[in-house]
Amino acid sequence: MPTNSCPSPDRPSHVIVRFSLKLAMFIIACGFQVAVGASNPFFEITALAAVLCVIIAVSAREKPFDRSLTYWDEAVVFGLLSQLG
Repeated sequence: MPTNSCPSPDRPSHVIVRFSLKLAMFIIACGFQVAVGASNPFFEITALAAVLCVIIAVSAREKPFDRSLTYWDEAVVFGLLSQLG
């Protein structure tokens, strides 16, 4: 019986594409918000994405220092992006 409740991606390219699509959606959404004159929430959104990636990684029982890319790696990158602001 597998211990992982979510199917893990077989290739690191899957994780890279998933991360890139999330980042592109965040940039587009924040760009529209700045275009209408509101403040830019990009760094807050990336911090929230980092927290959500940690929650998904814990619920999927992924190992933090696994040899393949996981939600833990996404959480680290989103956390670092949120600290740029």
